[in-house]
Amino acid sequence: MHDRYIYIYGRHTVLEALTKRPDTIAALYMRDDVRDVVPTEMRSQVQHVVVFSGKKLPVTIDEGAVHQGVIAKLDVTKLMLSYEELLQQVSITNDTAFAVLGELHDPHNVGAVIRNAAALGLSAVLVPKHRQVSITPAVLKVSAGMGFRIPLVEIGNVNQTLTNLQQQGCFVYGLAGETGSVPLPQEQFTRPSVFVIGNEGEGLREKTREHCDVLLSIPMHDRCESLNASASAAITFYAWSAQHKEALQ
Repeated sequence: MHDRYIYIYGRHTVLEALTKRPDTIAALYMRDDVRDVVPTEMRSQVQHVVVFSGKKLPVTIDEGAVHQGVIAKLDVTKLMLSYEELLQQVSITNDTAFAVLGELHDPHNVGAVIRNAAALGLSAVLVPKHRQVSITPAVLKVSAGMGFRIPLVEIGNVNQTLTNLQQQGCFVYGLAGETGSVPLPQEQFTRPSVFVIGNEGEGLREKTREHCDVLLSIPMHDRCESLNASASAAITFYAWSAQHKEALQ
């Protein structure tokens, strides 16, 4: 990750962080007229709390960000798990599925994939350190707070991670668009599953394709050439989830 600390903003996002992962919040900033938005018991979990007045913010956040008078300083290193920690915390069964981001560059896609994964019962989202947008305020905002509910895992090399997951008994699926050899509706997800989502423009890297057990395609009407990364992920996760209803419990 590029930055240890980032500033998240907006009432929903900050309250979600304070509810689910208060350990990640290093400081809390509230405008005086909205301070009651954050309950006293939540404020008490944060060591550094600042109440400010007026339009001038005490910290610098994304230009144009809709902060609603509530900002928090987030320690990303506490939010992210290591790959080793993931394996210690998750028991891999046939009802387990992981999403692996394959060098996505759009924070809105990343946030949407995280939200989709959380909604459809996946166990974690694995995020590469390099050639990939990091966990940013925009990512967490778009995830609608799900970045604090589903484990986010930092990994080094995507291909090495896929090999290790295969050694753990997982079956690796690449979301390959129209070039996939197996149509999504025909696949039976009978083993622990890993779904690799490729870059928005170039798709999956060639070496990553080689590490996949199956390349999936999504049948579409001729009038549409392709879907964006997060839409493809949502459809794929739903297809898997429909066969693993236990994952939604």
